[in-house]
Amino acid sequence: MKKLFFMVGCLLVLGSSPVLAQAVAPQVIIVRVEERQGSVFLSIARGSKEPEETEFQGGAGDDRISAAAVHYQKVIAKLYQEGYSMQGMIPGQDRSGVSTLIFVKGPKR
Repeated sequence: MKKLFFMVGCLLVLGSSPVLAQAVAPQVIIVRVEERQGSVFLSIARGSKEPEETEFQGGAGDDRISAAAVHYQKVIAKLYQEGYSMQGMIPGQDRSGVSTLIFVKGPKR
C-alpha cells in the first residue's frame, strides 16, 4: 500500500509543470543612432519610461573617430552590465544616417 501511494505521489509530481520552467517575457530596449554634422545622437527607449538621450562628437578624423568609439563603448558596456545583449540591427535607409539597435534581456537560465 505504501508503494502504491509513493508511485501515485511521484506521478503527480511529474505531471505538474514546474514554476521555474514557465516562460517570462523578455525585456526589450531600442537604441536609435543618428550621425549628422559631426555629432552622434543616441536615444534609448525602455518601454513606458522616458527615452534616455545622449549626444557626443562624431565625424571624420582620427581624434573624432577615437572619441566616438569610446562613447559607443561606454553606452554598450552599460547595457551589457544591465544584462542586455544585442539581438539585431536595422540599418539606416537611404541617406538618413539613422540606425536601430535591438537589445534584449531574457530570463536567467
